[in-house]
Amino acid sequence: MAASELIADALTHTESGALVTVELLSGAARRMRLEVEGRPSPSPRRRSPGETATSGRGLLLAEAPAERWGAEPRGNGKALWCEFLVPADRGR
Repeated sequence: MAASELIADALTHTESGALVTVELLSGAARRMRLEVEGRPSPSPRRRSPGETATSGRGLLLAEAPAERWGAEPRGNGKALWCEFLVPADRGR
């Protein structure tokens, strides 16, 4: 769900393609980082859409399952990213 929302946001608001990267980060708590890079567009912001609104929920849907998220400038555009905790492999 988070991936589809970030990709849809990039394609809707930048009118161009997007680069999607998924990376497994090491550390005390392993995380998976999803990053969608696109051309310049307004910085993301949380909205409070009404019940009948047809837009404005994308960031809320991407943020809900994520441990953390953010946006950062990249070359001629920006990247939206979110990170998810990776559960420990208890089967090994």
